[in-house]
Amino acid sequence: MPERIRNKPFPYERLKELMKVLREECPWDKTQTLASLRRFTIEETYELLEAIEDADLRDDWTALQGELGDLLLHIAFYARLAEEQQHFSLDDVIDALVDKMIHRHPHVFSDPAMEHRHEQWEQLKADEHRDRHSLMDGIPPMPALSRARKLQQRAARIGFDWPDAHGVLEKLQEEIEELQQAYAANDAVAIEHELGDVLFTLVNWARKADIDAELALMATNRKFARRFRLLEQLIERDGKSSQNMDLLALEAYYQQAKAILDNGEDNHGHDG
Repeated sequence: MPERIRNKPFPYERLKELMKVLREECPWDKTQTLASLRRFTIEETYELLEAIEDADLRDDWTALQGELGDLLLHIAFYARLAEEQQHFSLDDVIDALVDKMIHRHPHVFSDPAMEHRHEQWEQLKADEHRDRHSLMDGIPPMPALSRARKLQQRAARIGFDWPDAHGVLEKLQEEIEELQQAYAANDAVAIEHELGDVLFTLVNWARKADIDAELALMATNRKFARRFRLLEQLIERDGKSSQNMDLLALEAYYQQAKAILDNGEDNHGHDG
């Protein structure tokens, strides 16, 4: 009886009714909790990021609508769980969001003549969380590169930050030298420690250069996967086996795949 969903006059009402019905009648949805949904939400978030990149870089909007819907369903799901526990509803989520955005945009809603500055935005955000004991409080679990960027942004609120990217590059060279020393000493604990410092400093440099290191690495991962898939296809086309090749031969095929993809000749399913 899908009509009980589709007959609702507005999309928002259809979403709320759908979530209500699923929670009451679907065996899987009935058993879900805040904890059980988390890993699915993370997966959906990364699928959305990939769809955004497809739309932005390749003008392929095929997946974006669906992935936005999948993430919206998760938002509605969490709000439904909260409503069942009488904490808040999806209506409250939207109202709180509207109030927060109005507060953070005084240059739009209070004084149009006011200049918008990033520092102002960060200060308004900080004012909303004055109950926190440390700037490091309230950062949610997230991938390590993203968390490093968030930690650095928080520290920058009180001026604990490099003035420009050049200073970070000097620090990066220092950290790389320390990593080399740890590697030369064959000290596994120190190697891990110093590698973390190098990565943290790289994220800092990327932040100063206005680059999101997490997104940059995700893009490189996808690029490498596309090239490697094509490498495998080229080897198979030549009737060879990658198992019997040395590194030089594999590298030659990799460079061939790279050249094909870089020249836009990947219109035969190589993109994967």
